[in-house]
Amino acid sequence: MSLGKGSFYLSRFDLNKEYGAVEQPFKPTLRSAAPVFDEAGKRRGILVLNYRGQALLQRLSQVSASYGGNLTLVDHEGYWMLAVDPLDAWGFMLGKVDATLASRYPTSWQRMKVQNSGVFSDHSGYWAFSHFDPYQRADKSLDTSEQWLLVSRLPSEQVQVLRVEVLWQVLLSACVMLPLGLIVVLRLGLSEFERNQVREALEVSSQALQQSNTDLRDTVEQLQRTRGALIQAEKLSSLGTLVAGVAHELNTPIGAASMAASTLDKGNQSLQKSLGEGLQRSALERFIQRNDEGLAIILKSLTRMAQLTRAFKQLASDRASTERRRFDLVELVGEVMLLFTPKLKQANHRVQLELPQCLMLDSYPGPLGQILQNLIDNALIHAFDSGMNGEVTVRVEHDQVRHECVIEVSDNGDGMSEEVLGKIFDPFFTTRRGRGGTGLGLHITHQLAVDILGAELQVCSAPGQGTQFRLRLPLA
Repeated sequence: MSLGKGSFYLSRFDLNKEYGAVEQPFKPTLRSAAPVFDEAGKRRGILVLNYRGQALLQRLSQVSASYGGNLTLVDHEGYWMLAVDPLDAWGFMLGKVDATLASRYPTSWQRMKVQNSGVFSDHSGYWAFSHFDPYQRADKSLDTSEQWLLVSRLPSEQVQVLRVEVLWQVLLSACVMLPLGLIVVLRLGLSEFERNQVREALEVSSQALQQSNTDLRDTVEQLQRTRGALIQAEKLSSLGTLVAGVAHELNTPIGAASMAASTLDKGNQSLQKSLGEGLQRSALERFIQRNDEGLAIILKSLTRMAQLTRAFKQLASDRASTERRRFDLVELVGEVMLLFTPKLKQANHRVQLELPQCLMLDSYPGPLGQILQNLIDNALIHAFDSGMNGEVTVRVEHDQVRHECVIEVSDNGDGMSEEVLGKIFDPFFTTRRGRGGTGLGLHITHQLAVDILGAELQVCSAPGQGTQFRLRLPLA
C-alpha cells in the first residue's frame, strides 16, 4: 500500500494456502500487486493478480527432460522450486529446512552466489548455473538476494561413466582406424606407383603428340595456302564471267551502231555523187529519211552501251571494294542477270524473276551480287541433267514486320540427297570432282552471307523435287 504510482510488488514463489494449510494438490503461486490511482492522483485501491506457476514449472520440466533431467529452479535462499527429486521441492513451505542446495552442497552454493552465471566442476559433479531477476530490473549489478537460479548438475558418477564410455569408444575407434589407415597407406603407395608409370607413359605419348601436332600444323598451313589460292581462282573465274558478259552484251549494240554508220556512209557517198550529176528532190528526201533512221539506231545503240557500261562498272566496283552503301536490290538483281545472258542463250534453261518495283538496302552490294551469281550459277550447273529444260526462279520479298528482305533462288531440277545436303557448305566438297568443280562456290557463298551480310542462309531439297536456297538478311 505504500508503493508509488507505476511501482509493483512481486511475492515469493510459494505454495498456495487455504485457511492456514498448504492446499492439496500443490498449487505453486506467484502474486503481484500494484496501487491504483484516479485522475487526480488519489489512491483508490490495489490491483492483485495471482499467477499459477504450474505452467512455468511444467515448461521447465520439459526443457529439463531434453537435457537429461538435471535442470532445477532454486530461489535466493537455496530452496528448490523445481528439483530432480520432487520430494526436495518447496522445503521452506513443508518444514524441510535441510532440503536446500545451500545445505547439501555448501561449497558449490557459495561459488554460485558470487557470479551471475558460469560452469565449473568440483567433487560433487559438473555444474552449470545462471541467475535471473524475476523483477526484470535494468541494473544487473544488484545483489542476488531476490534472484532465482537455474541450476544443472551432472553427478560425478555419471561423469566417470561417460569418461569410461568415451575412452572405450576412442580405443575401439583406434583399433578400427589403425588397420584402415594401414590399408589406405598401402593403397596410396600403390596408386603413387601406378601414377608414376602412367606419367612416364604420358610423357612418351606427349612427345609423340607434339610431333603429330607439328606435322598437322604444317599440313593445315599448306591447306590454308591451297584454300586461299583456290578462293582467289574462284574470284578470278567470277571476274572472267563478268568480262565475258560485258563483251557479249556490248557486241550487239556495237554491231548495230557499226552497221548503221556504214549505211549512213554509203548514203552520204551516194548523195555526193548525185550532187555532181544533179540532185533530185526524191533522192534528197530518201537520204534524209535514211539518215534519220540510221542516227536513231546509232543513238539507241550508244544509249544501250552506256547503260551496260555503267551497270558493269558498278558491278565490278562493288566486287572489288566490298564497301557498304545504299542501293536498290532490284537493280542489283538486273545487273547480275546481265552476266548470265550468254549462258542462257546457249542453254535450254531460263531464269524467272519475281521482284517488287523497288527495295532499298543499306548493305554490301558486292558480296550480295557474288552470292546471287553463285546461287544461280550453281543451279544452272548442278540442278539439271543434259537435255533438260530447267527453270530457275529468283524471288525477292520484303518482310516489313522484321525489317528484313528474303531472297529465294529455287529450281525444278534433280534435287539433293540428305548426305549431299549436309555437306554442300563444306570447303572443297563437290559432286563434279574432275569436271571443273572446286567445291568452294557454296562455301564462299555461306561465308559472305554470314560473316559480311549478317544474313541467314538456308537450303531445302529432296531427290527429284528441286532445291531452294533462302537468304534472309536485314534491310540495314
